[in-house]
Formats: sequence, structure tokens, C-alpha cells
Amino acid sequence: MDVSKTLLTSHIWSIITKCPSLWVQWVHTYKLKGKSFWEVQGRNNITWGWRKLLAIRPIVRPFMWKSIQSGHQTNAWSDNWCTCSPLRSFITPRSIARAGFSLNASVADLLDNDGQWRWPQEWYDLFPVLINIDSVHLVPEVEDRFRWKDLEGNLRVFGSWEVWSSLRHRDSKVDWANSVWFSQCIPRHSFHLWLVIKNKLKTQDRMAVWEAGSATNLRLMCCPLCSYDRDSRDHLFFSCSYSSEVWGLVRDMADMGNVDNSWSSIIQWIEGHAQSRSLEIIVSNLLVAASTYFIWQERNTRLFSRERRNASVLSKVIIDTVRLKLMGFRMGGDLKQKRLLDKWLVSKKNVDIDPG
Repeated sequence: MDVSKTLLTSHIWSIITKCPSLWVQWVHTYKLKGKSFWEVQGRNNITWGWRKLLAIRPIVRPFMWKSIQSGHQTNAWSDNWCTCSPLRSFITPRSIARAGFSLNASVADLLDNDGQWRWPQEWYDLFPVLINIDSVHLVPEVEDRFRWKDLEGNLRVFGSWEVWSSLRHRDSKVDWANSVWFSQCIPRHSFHLWLVIKNKLKTQDRMAVWEAGSATNLRLMCCPLCSYDRDSRDHLFFSCSYSSEVWGLVRDMADMGNVDNSWSSIIQWIEGHAQSRSLEIIVSNLLVAASTYFIWQERNTRLFSRERRNASVLSKVIIDTVRLKLMGFRMGGDLKQKRLLDKWLVSKKNVDIDPG
């Protein structure tokens, strides 16, 4: 959805800046017919694409601004150019006409030779916000330019990245983010852990809610790891007898012996250590992500084939994966780091990347 809005916005930008293209010329000739894109009305029989462009106008309009130079290329009423813009949002066409102005008047048309605004004195009583509009110093030889105004209020050169950054949906910041995404993470493991935390995996309990599969299959669903009850996020990580055994074999490698096999305990630990960048915490984060990744992999392997690994084999795969990652770290001479390397059987001479 965010990408779609970004692409549609690029078309709107082409229209309002009169990009030299045959399509833009056609839009201005047959769709706008001399009217402002922001004011043109949609009709019942308009095409799907044009309807989409008109529909997102309220979303993108606050970001599209004119940088005033000569003042002749900016519509005083419809364009965004001052803190009160667009002026048409509170000054009606009738009021504009009564004051002797044209709906096509530019910003330069509203200034007298002394650089003062020409609107009637009574407008300050009718529209008090006009007091907040400062006079504009015009540069006659320079044309006004469209700019993209970002969320911080800075005028930027238009680009897809700027649009996407401004329009994309943002959730509130979560406490566990830094424990999932960090510079030393294994990307596919972190992405999987993110799915686990968000409870987005296609576990049997979620599929049952969706009513996926026949009624018979839904009744027969059981955890492929322990053959007991339907699997779920909280069951797989790590209440299931199989995954609990795996977790019990690996957690002591990261000094997480006080973290039990419940998902609530895991997430509480993750959130509680999210701001730490110590080597011990980085290793623990790697271990949690790798454990969820390979347990889910084993679950799917058993579900769709006859292959299976016992808990000791899978725990060795997890530990070896984290150990291989550790061999890419550069360690100092700290005694705690040396003990951790010895515990993971990592030779210091093989370590060459700073974990911090």
C-alpha cells in the first residue's frame, strides 16, 4: 500500500509540475481544462486510475510546496506556499471575487510595490490567521519551484525515497527492536524472530482460526515435534517437549539458565536487554534467533517429509551456527571475552570483526 501511494504520488508530481510528457499534456487538456489539480472534481464515470489519483490528494497535498522566488508561478489560493496554505481552505471563491482578485492570481499579484499584502483590511478580522503570513521578498528573475516538504518541515528535492519516508505507515517503537535488528545479526534469523514476536508464523492454531483445510484435517492437527496438541507460537518456543529439550541444551551457552522455556520469559528477557551492546548479550540474541529459526525449520521438515533430527543434533546445529558467527568478531583482551571464547571453543586468532 505504501509503495502504491508512492508511485501514484510520482504521477501527481508530474501533473502539477507540468512534466513534458504526452500523458501530462493530455491530463491538462482533457481532465483539468485550466483548473487546479487540487480543486478539480471527480465524476461517477471516471477511470479507476484517475479516481485513485484524486483519492490520495488529501494525503499528499500537505507535502507539496512551492518555494517562492518571483511569485508568478505560484497560485496564491490553491498552492502551499505559506503557513496558512492553502488559502482556499478558509477563503471562499466568493470572498476572493468580492475583493477584486482572480482565482488564478499568483502570490506576486497579491503584493504591492512596497511588498505589502493587498488583501482588504476587513480580511484581518474575518481571517485572523492572515496576520501570521510574513511579507515575501520576491526575486523576479528566478522562477518558483515545487519542493517536497518532509515530516520535519524541510523542503526537499522530490524523490521516491522522500515520498515513501513521509507517507509510509509507522507503528510505535517497540522495546525489543534492538534485540532483533543489530549490526552483528544473521539477517534471515532476525527476520524469522521478528515473525515469531509478531506471531505471524502459519502455526496450526492460526490456521484453524482461518479454517484452512478440511474439517477432518483440522481435527487431526498436532505438533509435528511432540505429536501433542496443535502447535502455536507459545507451544513451539519453547513449551513443546522437543523444543524445550533443545532450549535446555543451548541456553547455558549464553548464560541464560535463568530464562525458562516459556515464550513470555523469552520476550521479557529480550525486552529487558534490548539496549545492551555487550558481547554476552549479542551472543544471547544470536542464540535466541537461531533457536527459533532451526526449531521452525525442523517443524516444517517433519510436517512435509519423514526426515527428523533429535534434540541433541539440532542443538549442535544451533550452537555451531552461532559459533561460526562468533569467529567473525574482533575481540579485545578483556578477561570476560576470553572466557566466553573459551566456552564457545572459538580461537582468538580467528576473530577479526569488532562486535561493537
